[in-house]
Formats: sequence, C-alpha cells, structure tokens
Amino acid sequence: MENSNNSENGPVQDIEFKRFATKRIIVVTLLAVVALWVVSAVLGFFDKPADVQIAHKSIGPVKHVTPATTAQPEAAHNQKKIAAHQAIESGDQPAEKTAESIMSADFIALDKDLTAGDAIAYLKKEHPDITRPFYLFVVDGQENLLGMVSLKQLMFAASDSALENFMTTDIMTVNTGTDTEAVKNRMTEHHLKVVPVIDKTQKLVGVVKADQVIHLAQKAPAESVAHAPGPAHTATGEKAEHPSLPLHGAPAAVEHPAPTHGKPSAAKHAAPSHGAPATAKHTAPTHGAPAAAGHAAPTHGADPVEEPEPKAKGVAFVEATIKPLEYELDERFWGWRPNDILDFTDNVNSFQLGVLEVTRRTVVSLTERISRTGSTAAFDSNLENAMNWFMVKSNRYWFPSPESKYKAGLEELKTYKKKLEKGEGNFHTRPDNLIPLLMAYEDLLGSCEENLVKAEEDDGSPVSFFLADNYFYYAQGVASAMGTILEAVHEDFLITVESRRGSEVLHHAIVSCHHAAEIHPWVITNSNLSGVLANHRANLAAPMSHARFYINVLIKTLST
Repeated sequence: MENSNNSENGPVQDIEFKRFATKRIIVVTLLAVVALWVVSAVLGFFDKPADVQIAHKSIGPVKHVTPATTAQPEAAHNQKKIAAHQAIESGDQPAEKTAESIMSADFIALDKDLTAGDAIAYLKKEHPDITRPFYLFVVDGQENLLGMVSLKQLMFAASDSALENFMTTDIMTVNTGTDTEAVKNRMTEHHLKVVPVIDKTQKLVGVVKADQVIHLAQKAPAESVAHAPGPAHTATGEKAEHPSLPLHGAPAAVEHPAPTHGKPSAAKHAAPSHGAPATAKHTAPTHGAPAAAGHAAPTHGADPVEEPEPKAKGVAFVEATIKPLEYELDERFWGWRPNDILDFTDNVNSFQLGVLEVTRRTVVSLTERISRTGSTAAFDSNLENAMNWFMVKSNRYWFPSPESKYKAGLEELKTYKKKLEKGEGNFHTRPDNLIPLLMAYEDLLGSCEENLVKAEEDDGSPVSFFLADNYFYYAQGVASAMGTILEAVHEDFLITVESRRGSEVLHHAIVSCHHAAEIHPWVITNSNLSGVLANHRANLAAPMSHARFYINVLIKTLST
C-alpha cells in the first residue's frame, strides 16, 4: 500500500513542483524587468538633454498696430524740445566735462505698458532697416528709466506680455552731473559700450557711448555748440527738418510715436539739451524687432550689464551646430551610447542619433552651400574634414570609434569658426545658401512625422512598444538640435529672412521645435488613438508637424 500511495503521489508532487518553479521564475523575471525599468527611469530623470529654453512662447501672429492705436506726441513734449533748442542757441550749456555735455539722444525708449507685439510692429514699421541686436530702454509715463529689453527677449516673449514683465532691471546709470573722467572709468571698468544718463528726477535724458567719452569729453563747450544742429519748431508742435544721428546705420527718424494698447500716451522724445548732439529719441514698443541704438547699460546704480560684442557673421551658426552634439559627447552622463556593449538606455541612444542626424545635415549644407558662392568654388578644408568625420557609423565600437571622430569633426568646426572671427572664412547668407539647409530640415522632419503617426511597419506588422519608444526619442533629439540651430539662423540670416518678411514664420518654427523637445513623459505609451491611454508618438507628432509646416512656408517665402 505504501508503495502504491507513493507511486500515485509522485506525479502530483512533480506537477506541484513545476508549478512552484514556474511561479518563481515568473516573479523573478518580473522583478528584474521592473528593476531595469526603475534604473532606466532614474537615469533618464537625472540625465536631461541640453534643451534651449525660451522665456515665453506664442503661436499667434504679431498684432497689427493701426493708426488709431498709435500714440501721438503731446504738446508738452514739443515744448520741451523747443526749450532745449532755445537753450542751445542762447549758449546755456551744461558744465564742461560732465555726462550731460557729452551725452547723446540717439536711442529709443519704450513705454513699460507696451506689449511685445505692439513693440515689434512699431519697430518693423518705423525702423525696418535696423538689424543689430541692441538694447531698448523701458520708461514709465514720467520718462523715468525702469529697465531695458534685448532683441532676444522681445522675440521670445508672448506677444501680449507688457515690457515691464520681462525687462531687465539690473542696469547701471550715471547722473547728468557725473564727471566725464568718472564716466570713462566706469565704462572701462565694466566694459560698457553705452550707459544711460538720468537727471535729478530719475528721468532718462540721454546716453553716453564709448566713442563719445573718448572723443567728445575733451572738446570745449563752444565746439559742441558749433556742431549741434539747430532745428526750429513751431509753437503749434510741428517739427522742422533737422538731421539726427543714425541708429546703427538705419535712417534716424524723428518723433515716432509708440503704440500703447490703444491708449493715447505721449511719445517720449528727448531733444538734445545743452549742447548734446541732437538726435531723435523714440518711444516705441519692444519685441523681436531688431533693437535700436543705445545698448542699455543698467538702472539706477545697480550692477552693470555688459553689452555683448557683435559676433562675426556665421559664428553664432557654427556655435549652435557644435553645441548639441558636443553636449552628447562630453557632458551627457556615460557620453555617447549607441555603440555601448550593454544597452540599458535605448531612449538616450535614440535621442543622440536624432541629434547626430541634424548635425550631419547641417554640416553638409554648411560645407556645400553656405560656405561657397557657387558650384565652382572650392570646399573649405576644415568643413570637408568635419563632414567626413560625422559620417562614421554611430554604432561602431572601434576602428574608428565614433566618439573620437565626432570630436575630431567638432574640432574642425571650431577651427572654421576661428577663421570666421578673423575674417578668413566664407559664410554667405543669400536665400539660395539658406534654402538647401531648410529643405534638408523639412525632409528630416517629414521622416520623423511619418514614424510618429504610422500604425504598422513596412512589412505589415504593428509598431511594437520598443520601436515606438525609439521613434519618439529620435524625433525629440531632432527637434532639440534643430531648434538650437534655427535660433542661430535667425541671428546670422536675419537680414535675408527679414527682407522676405519671414522672421515671424521662422520664430514659429523655433517655438514648435521647443514644444517638441519639452515633452517628457515617464513612460512612452503607444495606445490606440481612440483608447484611454495616451499615444505619445501622436502627441509629439503635432509640434513636429507644425515645425515642418513653418519651415516649408519659409522656404516658399525665401524662394519668391
């Protein structure tokens, strides 16, 4: 009986043991998967890409400012200008060797309540030829200096945001009675190109530029009077013709009112008083439009803000081309990953491949079109070397390793950048130089968009969870790098883009790229488009499609 029972229980025990072992294996496997997912998520959380951030974004068009919403100069300001010119003509000059004696009114001041959209519209209308990214001063209704805004701040601020909401308040000023030697020392010490001048009531009355400190401080007051223009103004406020100093090469306009939310507010015109060179001071809006003369230095005794030196043409573009890939090679934790033997972070791998593809296409366009005048021109040797190094396969382990060759390519780009800074390199900004790059970007965005919206692969099989993950991060790497480079396109090709009225379209393309780069889900889900869970590929496809659309519009705009 014992033997019989044992023989009957044996198969049962074997089945139970197999079930027990199977459960253990399943549990251990699930725990291992969860552990790997947690490790990857933690690494991904602490290892964010170097996205270029922007202050505020807006997809809407720039607001059109009609004559009805444009402020008109008030009689009080005209009377101030009349009094100032009378003071000049009567010989009532400021004390010799003071900031007031050498200051200029060659600057633009904007009312703090103006929106960025109104400011851009005003500057586009009244100063379309101003292209240098300088600073604009922000004042209140009493002409008290409050801060300043730069071109970049304007371009990436929301169109309905008031200037006072994003202006820089940390600026330096000097008083009208400050000795010219003290002004010179302060500007030299803090490397300032221009410093605003305020009177005893904190009103902005002029600016002192570096060349004025050097050349005008030593001139006698009588000499200043002899060179000061003496336009006459009628008592009714009509302005007579008189010369004014140009704003960075743009024709200087006189008494241009600034739009102010439809409320009439007086335009602020600083007539040169007491021997200062007579140039128009304009109250305008500030946003995206190239900033006007007078690079603001800072406000009411605060720390100085140094005006950046203008870069040589093409330097910003090359720097932006270098930056995304350099981050992935040198600053990314674990560095370049697509060729790692142990692949635990395929998300980062795909992101890096997207960055690499944008870099490749950018360098090819830079080598073949932007740095050459035509098909018969010779290739730049550094760019040609860089283009070849970037073509090394990304997943090679060695002989040669992609990391070493990509870094060699970046060094070649840095050498080319130095040549541009010395004036020895070529960088052409005609539409036919830029269009091939934009076409390459449009093609790449189209490929990404297709992978983000397709439901099945070419062989008819459904898109797997892992491939959906790869498509998502590859497209995000493309968007991140492309947004960075398009910002530099706006800087170095500004005149070309503005001449065809494509600046706003380019801005929208940049914003769309940033939107795509800022989507950071914890887990990429690939749900049905009608399902409860999100389909993150489809979510990313929307801003990628917008970027492609705007680039396509820009291509057509530049082609006309």
